[in-house]
Amino acid sequence: MDVSSLEFFGVIQIIEIDNLSPNVNDKSQTFDKTLLLTTNNVKTVHYPDCQQLIIWLPQSGTNYNTVTLKDIEKNTIVWVQDIDKILNGSVQLIFNTLSIPDGNFEVSILKSDGLIHAIKFKKYIEGTAPIESELKTESASSEKHEAIVYRDGFGRVIPDEDLLLREKVIKKTFDKITRRLEYISQGKDGEVIYIEGEKHIKFFMEMGAYDCVFYVNIPTESEWEKATKFPLKEREEIIIFVAEQTQRDQASSCIYKISDSEIAYFRKIVK
Repeated sequence: MDVSSLEFFGVIQIIEIDNLSPNVNDKSQTFDKTLLLTTNNVKTVHYPDCQQLIIWLPQSGTNYNTVTLKDIEKNTIVWVQDIDKILNGSVQLIFNTLSIPDGNFEVSILKSDGLIHAIKFKKYIEGTAPIESELKTESASSEKHEAIVYRDGFGRVIPDEDLLLREKVIKKTFDKITRRLEYISQGKDGEVIYIEGEKHIKFFMEMGAYDCVFYVNIPTESEWEKATKFPLKEREEIIIFVAEQTQRDQASSCIYKISDSEIAYFRKIVK
């Protein structure tokens, strides 16, 4: 049986994040804290059919060498990969964790200067709930500070608008960086589905003729907001993402051309 083809849907929980210096005995060695990995750099995502560990590096990926996944319980290396093979953009690493079985694991990210970002996590058996407050967080003080709650003259809680706005921006940013495409083929036609957070857009896809291999219909500017529920100001950026990602996934041997109502994919002319 090919174990790598199995999928394990148990929840993943981050247990500990550490930064290991190559000169642990050198007490004079100091590091810029902005270059250290913290809980703010790591995120786990769980969907019904997808599971990811997402890491934002403190520096550009060009400053790193390798990423290693270790099975802590078995004390074995699951895999080692060069950073440039799995880097998404300049600082983001995304791991599909469905193939990881239940147990305790560690992801080690090696910098060129020898510093190691170590992320320990636990994969639970499917249906088992993780233990709360298991994550060891870094803080300047061990004291717990309660969030300030403001109330009006009647004792009613006044919403923290700054906090609400911050949460909204964080969610929007996270939805953008984790967006993806799905494809449905029905012979000569099908759909390209753009997924961003809880929202999605279905674009009709149809086979072309002559030099046009296929094309994807897109709503015009006047139709966009009603058809997609996305703001018009996001239209161009979404269409470019769909065009480029579809080319990578479905038409690497083609070039594309965007018009007001479609993205057409043409065979590359070889001279």
